Amino acid sequence: MASGRVPNTLPEFDVYIKTSINFLTAGSPNNGTRLGLSAAEITKAQSFLTLWYTGNPASPGAYELHGNPNTKTKGTREQVVKIMKDFTVFISPLLTRMSASASVTRNDLLVLNIAPPNASRTRRREAISEQVYFTTQPLGGGDVRFSCRTNHDTKRASKAEGADSIQVAFKAGEPAPLTASDSSMKHENFTRSVFTIRAGQTVVGQKLYVFARWYNTKHPELAGPWSPLAQVTLA
Repeated sequence: MASGRVPNTLPEFDVYIKTSINFLTAGSPNNGTRLGLSAAEITKAQSFLTLWYTGNPASPGAYELHGNPNTKTKGTREQVVKIMKDFTVFISPLLTRMSASASVTRNDLLVLNIAPPNASRTRRREAISEQVYFTTQPLGGGDVRFSCRTNHDTKRASKAEGADSIQVAFKAGEPAPLTASDSSMKHENFTRSVFTIRAGQTVVGQKLYVFARWYNTKHPELAGPWSPLAQVTLA
């Protein structure tokens, strides 16, 4: 694969879009759902592949038309270039989100071309060992303000060394989750130590259950341990 997440040459892009989309739609539940994509996002990703390649000679995709000397034109060239550009813009933030999923595996990272850099080319890093300490403040309307800190900072918000974000696993309503990887949990990453989770007005009065950990989006394997389960009543 190219050094970038999404290749920018026609043959490599062809392999990548087929491999990645087929991977995201495989499994039960499919890999895209497991890694946090919505049904709409998965459908949109599939639509890009259909525009690119169908495998049906009666209704070929843009890449098939462009690869056929009998149908290749300036117009087919413009079409494949546009699909490559639009797909890259669409999938790039989703790749970042999936790389931060609590369910992500090394195989996921390799297949989607978002594997960590070769360890032989980078300074050896150690996993984050300390736990996130955080306080919560209900703001009303289902919003909750979080302030996170390390165990060294008792009076100000901060982030642990080696972390570029805080990963939060949360859900509103009963039953209480057993672990951060429970299927009912939603996962989000926040780059600032003080942030707001918006659970929504429909769950006001219910409890918000939360786990949190220090996270490094470029090195998911270095994530710190999950905090104990915390809960706050949504105002």
